[in-house]
Amino acid sequence: MSITRRGFLGASLAAAMDGWQPAAAAGARVTLDQLQPGVYVARAHNAEVARANAGEVVPTLVHVTGAGVLVVDPGPQAAWGGALLGAIRALTPQPVRWVVNTHAHPENVLANAALARLRPRPVFLASAATAALMRQRCADCLARLQAQLGRAAMRGTTIVLPEPALQAGGWLHTGATAWQVQVHDNAHSASDTVLYAPQLRLLCAGGLAYQERVPEMQEASLQGWRQALRQLAALPADTVVATAPGTPAQTLVPTLAYLDALASGIGAALAAGCDASHAIDAVAAAPFRRWRHFHARHPLNVQRAWRQLEDLWMQGEPLA
Repeated sequence: MSITRRGFLGASLAAAMDGWQPAAAAGARVTLDQLQPGVYVARAHNAEVARANAGEVVPTLVHVTGAGVLVVDPGPQAAWGGALLGAIRALTPQPVRWVVNTHAHPENVLANAALARLRPRPVFLASAATAALMRQRCADCLARLQAQLGRAAMRGTTIVLPEPALQAGGWLHTGATAWQVQVHDNAHSASDTVLYAPQLRLLCAGGLAYQERVPEMQEASLQGWRQALRQLAALPADTVVATAPGTPAQTLVPTLAYLDALASGIGAALAAGCDASHAIDAVAAAPFRRWRHFHARHPLNVQRAWRQLEDLWMQGEPLA
């Protein structure tokens, strides 16, 4: 099932949003694909943020609970958030009650601006670490996205910070659905929040898992990311919503395989006495060469991983 909503919002939504409407020039469009009854994901580009895609690269999770709507990672800017709300209204008149920010990347969180104009206002939630990082970074991130995507695409986008209310090992209750909260520090980013609904067999993994796209290691910890993915792979889930939605075999498993290839290849090279000039040759990358952004990103990932693992190896830490 797919629901598509274009352009301006309907009169009922406009009233609920206290007269605010997204910039029509942005042309934002959101299609919600049903994953299971009451659970939807916004169709997004499986790509990096670029002017051509207006930063619309986050498959936002939408859960219609009966007691309100949960939105996880609402997207990159106000126009996208407004179109998302239009698509939600095509599904249900239930209010958006909960908005979760899984990590402090601008393409995930800056559409908070659209949802914050709703009345009643939803509660915005994150881990303490993510909330602190957003407080530190969001002004710079907004300026960077404005420069990257253009001011027209970012019109109406302001910073809305979440409450630091999600705790590792805690639960988020959304109607009849209970979400187990995991917080992984120093993994894909400085802090990554995961929501897992056992009764739905649904895992919302934020930026921790990719699908046929080379992972971004710019601020990642290779060992921390691998550890997080091993924990997630042990959960009995049928569906994973991450940078692209899919099954665990389509998302968690290949992402971990790529990161394991980095670790095993570099670890073997270090043990053999090789130096960083041999880094790119040390990683058995053939299974991943057809992934998006391989030629641009993989060499940078190898360099970052080498620096991290070399430090650990010199300290006598195991690299497996």
